[in-house]
Amino acid sequence: MLLEITDTQYLDDYRVKLTFNDGRFGVADLHALIDENPASIFAIFADEAFVRQFCLKHGTLCWPGERDVAAEYLYFLAFRDDVTLQSLFRQWGYLDECTDALAA
Repeated sequence: MLLEITDTQYLDDYRVKLTFNDGRFGVADLHALIDENPASIFAIFADEAFVRQFCLKHGTLCWPGERDVAAEYLYFLAFRDDVTLQSLFRQWGYLDECTDALAA
């Protein structure tokens, strides 16, 4: 099954409640999207007002300027502490195989 976001709600301080097509819902902290490199297309995510401008399109969050984030990564952000999903997150490359730390 292709993972998609079916509903979303901005909460506060970069936190977004997400509902996925597998029936799970959780809160993702979008601070992880901020890129400190001023040349990056994601540098603008440091502006919370910009982050609030998302819309739900094609099963994921999209922003002006054709920016979007994979639904799988948002799923990881929402459920990163769920021990039952750790092997899936390793398979997707979001966790290091040996340490369960975020993959670089």
